[in-house]
This record gives sequence, C-alpha cells and structure tokens, in this order.
Amino acid sequence: MFTYQAYGLHIASDVLLPLPEAPPATPDLTLCRGKSRDVPHERPPGERLAEIARPDHTIFYTLSRGTRTVLRYPGLCDFVGDATFERIVIHPHPGADEDLLPVLISGALLATHMLLRNELVLHASAVRVGDEALAFVGRSGMGKSTLAAALCNQGHALVSDDLLRVDAELLTYPGAIETRLRPSARELANGKGYETADGRVATRPDDMVADPLPLAACVIPGPSREATEVTARRLGPAEALLRLASFPRVLGWSDKATMASGFQALGDLVERVPVFATTIPWGPPFADGVLDGLVDAVLGDHALAPS
Repeated sequence: MFTYQAYGLHIASDVLLPLPEAPPATPDLTLCRGKSRDVPHERPPGERLAEIARPDHTIFYTLSRGTRTVLRYPGLCDFVGDATFERIVIHPHPGADEDLLPVLISGALLATHMLLRNELVLHASAVRVGDEALAFVGRSGMGKSTLAAALCNQGHALVSDDLLRVDAELLTYPGAIETRLRPSARELANGKGYETADGRVATRPDDMVADPLPLAACVIPGPSREATEVTARRLGPAEALLRLASFPRVLGWSDKATMASGFQALGDLVERVPVFATTIPWGPPFADGVLDGLVDAVLGDHALAPS
C-alpha cells in the first residue's frame, strides 16, 4: 500500500494519490481496491447525506449512510465504507475511466471523510506567506488554483489545492501536492504539467509546506479583465460568514448535524481571521506587481479593519 500524511490524517491506499508520502503509521483512513461491479443510477439504501443531480435529473453523485456509508458516482464507482467512513473499498464500474479515481479520492472523498469527522473543510487553495498561510476561497472557476500556482512560481510554498482543512486553533494542514489548473492557465505549469483525467493540467511546485501553519487571511478572488489595480475590501463577520458558507467543498450536503458543526466552526473562523473580497487584474500572465499587490493589500497594516 501507498502511505500518506495529508490534512493531518494518516492515509493508506492501494491507489496512487497526489498527496505527501509518509512512513507507514496507524491509518485514519484506509482505501482498498475491490472488485469491479455495476454502479447503478439508484441511490444506495440508508439516510441521504449529500447529492447532486445533472441537468437531466440523473444522479451525478450521492452519499448515503445506513449499515454502510456509500459515496456513489453512477457509472463510475462506489466508495463503500464503514459507519465512520474510515475503511473504504473502491468498486469501479466495468469499463469506467479509473484514472479519475485519484481525482475523486484526493478531492471529494477526502472532503467527505473530514466532514463526517466534523472537521472544518474550506473550498480553498493556500500558499505560505512568511510563517502563515494565505487561503483563496471560492467555487470552482474563481481562480483559486491559478493564484496558488502563480504565487508558487514566485517562491511561495504550496499548502494545499482546492481543499483545505482548518482546525479549532486555526491551523491549516498540508494537503494536495499539486495544483490542478484549467487549460487557460496552462502556462503556469512552466512546461512541467500533465493532463489529468478530468481535463485539468496538474503541476507540482518546487516547494511544499511540511507542517501546519496558522491561517493569516482568506481571500475571495474576483478576477477581472478590465481592472487595472488590485482592490481588497475586508468583510465584517456576518458578510464573511455568508460568503464563505456559499462555497462548500462538497455540494448538495444535507446532513443537519455536520452542517451545524461546520457552520459553527466557520463562524468562529470569521471572528478571528480577516476575510477579503477582492478585484484582481487577471492573467495569466499577471501584470507586474499584481500578485505582490494582492498579498500586500490583504496582509499589509492598512488591511486590519473591516469596512
């Protein structure tokens, strides 16, 4: 088995994952490849915890908890776990593209596992700035990975991409060791990227954070092709809570207990960590001074008070 330490978890998996490798240890999460079997479009039995449907009303994915916990992607795979979703068997659909498994495991499955542990999970990419982490939070397509990759190219170390765990002490944990870029941001891979099964370009930065870092600030990116300078507005706690809550890492979540826990943790975060709504002259390539200007706008002394 491959063994990893990511998001503060020890993970054992017989599927190769884009996570930090680590010596074997008692795993918090074990992933084993099972037999291929038909993965139908019906919901598994049990209480539905999360679900997203396609425009034609067929299921894209669904999460159910009964005697077993099942995360199902119809026509692709079932992730079948115990009640705590800590020991998981992977059942691919016959003929499915198994290159998608590492993408799903390192993203949605790990996020689901942590949510069921009542961890605070942000839909965010983060880099190290000084001795702290700067997180870019938003829905898919808002530029989180692009900003992280661009800042890594300027010498910042990657904390994680697209998924960020923040604990009660507001520490962020190293996670994904790659940024997954849309084709329009391919140049940030500097010719070192590779195509992923879901059409992204994955690239590994030269430097990765090894230990948890305190969270300095959260930035909600506002890409703009018209803007000529960076603007950043610090949000008050109520607005910050509403904005961050609108960017869940796992869409369609409906389990009330974990939702309440996550909302409470997010409320604590916005009381203690500055959150900024920004406008960013967009690249790539980014104009000279844009990235440095963004960091200064949200971490400089003048950014301390909400407006």
